[in-house]
Amino acid sequence: MKEKTRRLQKVATFQIIKPVNMSWDEFGKMLRDVRYRLSRLANMAVSEMYQNLHQRYRLKNQDAPKGIRIGQLSRHLRKILLEEGVEEENLSRYSKMCVLPDTIAGAFSRYKLSAIDWRKVLTGKISIPNYKTNLSIPIRCDKPNQRRLEQTETGETEVDLMICNKPYPRVLLSTRTISNGQRATLERLVSNQTNSLLGYRHRIFEVKEKRKKWYLSVTYDFPKSETTTLHPDIIVGVDLGWSVPLYAAISNGYARIGYRQLKPLGDSIKTLKRQTIARRISIQKTGRQDLAAPTARAGHGRKRILQPIEKLEGKIDNAYKTLNHQLSHCIIEFAKNHGAGLIQIENLGGLADELSGTFIGQNWRYHQLQEYIKYKAKEAGVKVEEVNPCYTSRRCSECGYIHIEFDKEYRDKNRKKGKATMFECPKCGNKLNADYNAARNLATADIGKKIRLQCENQGIEYKELPKD
Repeated sequence: MKEKTRRLQKVATFQIIKPVNMSWDEFGKMLRDVRYRLSRLANMAVSEMYQNLHQRYRLKNQDAPKGIRIGQLSRHLRKILLEEGVEEENLSRYSKMCVLPDTIAGAFSRYKLSAIDWRKVLTGKISIPNYKTNLSIPIRCDKPNQRRLEQTETGETEVDLMICNKPYPRVLLSTRTISNGQRATLERLVSNQTNSLLGYRHRIFEVKEKRKKWYLSVTYDFPKSETTTLHPDIIVGVDLGWSVPLYAAISNGYARIGYRQLKPLGDSIKTLKRQTIARRISIQKTGRQDLAAPTARAGHGRKRILQPIEKLEGKIDNAYKTLNHQLSHCIIEFAKNHGAGLIQIENLGGLADELSGTFIGQNWRYHQLQEYIKYKAKEAGVKVEEVNPCYTSRRCSECGYIHIEFDKEYRDKNRKKGKATMFECPKCGNKLNADYNAARNLATADIGKKIRLQCENQGIEYKELPKD
């Protein structure tokens, strides 16, 4: 019987502590060899795919093949590497006939190559992907005979990485500091060794290097819960706030998430921003070139100077991710608690002029925040739509009149005692928090059409979203 349960997909990442059955030197060399050969195979595959599609759709040559055979390319690359002086014994460690095992070449073809938007490539809207030698290594783990996460008798988590012929390198993963949620996910993956549709299934591994450490990302899927009743006509509008990171309102009432709920997170963001700037300036002042050069080989002074800054950037990235996870979690819980089946957010492509004045534009990674809202909403069964932000912050949520003068300059000029300017409608006199007013507009069904019609009535130019 065909599976009808909708499944959701997520990724869990674990640091590789050490290889179990070989030395770090041997394991590291193996990973670097695989990455190099994969980058060459990937670029060959992309080039051939583009040529085939270009002949079929641009040159009208219907006899040209639609796709590529990754195995054939892998065998061809093997011959090239042999001509370049790579030893046969070295190549045979990974595959008897090809340059890489099918677990890697097949994973690239299935999960990477097929994900490229070739329509945009052919029309010149995006460039042909180019893969460097530091790309992540995909490894299939979804077939019955492929290796998955295992738990040892001592409670540690290990896995055989099928990046070569047997014996496979076996690695130990760091799991002692993971959260309770990650631990529960890990237990479900380990217990489902048959990849049953009823549980959490392994889909693909990815090995990647970050700051001289190796990590294993596990992509998995699981059945979607259908316990929450959501109504598609109840809408949550999410506005990028001026005084707080974001503001949310509901379409069927006056409930909101704003200053009171998100002020602590907003303060954390501002503090982090100040500390980041101060720390970076301090590092740059103390890490002068003349201090590093006498103790380093020629050309290595700059590298030593930048090491503390790179470590700082890593900590900042983690802090930003944590706070964006908290913000997006608040929005999804708000929608679920009010039975909202739809979240409307602003399309960032139309916010180039407006973002500089907002809290988000000054202090935050707003694109990452919206991506978190999207994928968490998908897990919860809530639909997310991007709407044109044109005049959503200047429209009166009560009568629909557009206060055209209510821009950044107007807000800055009319601040009182450092507080954000209230929105006051010139037509009906409605007065309320500007962020809340914008969120209420975004919580309105067909808000784009209503604003366009109001612009026509008032003789105002309506800016359409830029096309892809």
